[in-house]
Amino acid sequence: MSDGRQSRPVPVGDALIRFGDLAGRGANRLSPTPFFVPGAGGFSYLALATLQAIHRLLVVGGVVLAQILLAPAASASSPVFDPAAVYQVACAPCHGVSGRVPEGDPMLQHFKNVPADFTDPLFNSREPASDWFLVTKHGGPSLALSSQMPSFAEAFSDEEISALVAYVKQFPEDRGYPPGDLNFFLPIRTIKAFPEDEVVLKMRYQDTDGVGSWRNIVELEKRIGRRHQVTLELIHEIEDDDGSLAEMELGWKTALTWSLPRQFILSGGANLAFPFAANSQVEAIPYLALGKGLSDSFTLQASARSHVPTERFEDGDFEASAIIHCLTTVWPRGVFPAFEVTAKAPFDPGDGDAVQVSLTPQLHFGLSRGGHVRLNTGVEIPVSRRDYDFRVHAMLIWDFADGWFWKRW
Repeated sequence: MSDGRQSRPVPVGDALIRFGDLAGRGANRLSPTPFFVPGAGGFSYLALATLQAIHRLLVVGGVVLAQILLAPAASASSPVFDPAAVYQVACAPCHGVSGRVPEGDPMLQHFKNVPADFTDPLFNSREPASDWFLVTKHGGPSLALSSQMPSFAEAFSDEEISALVAYVKQFPEDRGYPPGDLNFFLPIRTIKAFPEDEVVLKMRYQDTDGVGSWRNIVELEKRIGRRHQVTLELIHEIEDDDGSLAEMELGWKTALTWSLPRQFILSGGANLAFPFAANSQVEAIPYLALGKGLSDSFTLQASARSHVPTERFEDGDFEASAIIHCLTTVWPRGVFPAFEVTAKAPFDPGDGDAVQVSLTPQLHFGLSRGGHVRLNTGVEIPVSRRDYDFRVHAMLIWDFADGWFWKRW
């Protein structure tokens, strides 16, 4: 991603000088909430003004000191942008020298929202670097975050912001968490590999010879530990105007391996399906799920699973799915087209065409500015073993780890 300016290495002192003119702007973003000053006869802005002046003095003083100390080194060798030094002047006044503001720090009372803790491995890992880039470049309001987070678009180039984000991403000591850069969009049929904190409402309308039926699912996904997820699904079905709770599923998912440089993640898991109807079988549903970034514009996801009945094994089946998403914008809010292929084969093929293949073109909508509320829609069309004419799918996705449903719009 580029803003059209020529990319060049920048000496640390020069980079900090460019940040210096933002110091006052950053200080003025402290919360203007007045607080009581003993002996002043009431509420006063005196203490806040003093704090802002000190903040401005520290930042500008840091810039001058950095230039004095670093200018000789920069002139004696190739100029280099040092994200560690830039962080201490541009970011540490709000986010702390180590990436975290200690509890009880008096600075916290002057923020509308507590600054992000970059040392928290779960928070740091689950947020994609692309989102942090947007917030750093365009400011907190760009993703419906705090207005106290300023824009650094005028201070640093895209390459420099990317280097700064990469530096902050290294703060947590525990690296055993899958990175949020591998958290791809939730498909309709393909199982997603990345462990999530989500509530998903799924609706499916099926037409068979002009007769319609509905299948509605409420799914809760909760991350456990570094790489695990537990799942609860409640399935409700409506047919011939008769609706009933059909099934409950309990599941577990584990991210087995991943590689950020290769844009790859592989997970495994299993669900147990407990039907409520009489004479129905409990099913085990083991699966593998894969996610792969193909380029800046495309992602691939694939999964394989089996439905294994606990009583009549021959009633089970095997299913494989794959989907490609087109990333039309770097912003979370947008429209992202996708195309999915699913093949399903019974354990007992019997006579005739046993394998059912379906095609599902989809549109994935990022609804909220922060991207934590999304909508996925698609039409599934069978191309072999036409047990139904078509299916219409819709999924409303709420990532509750990123805030309440009504926030960040």
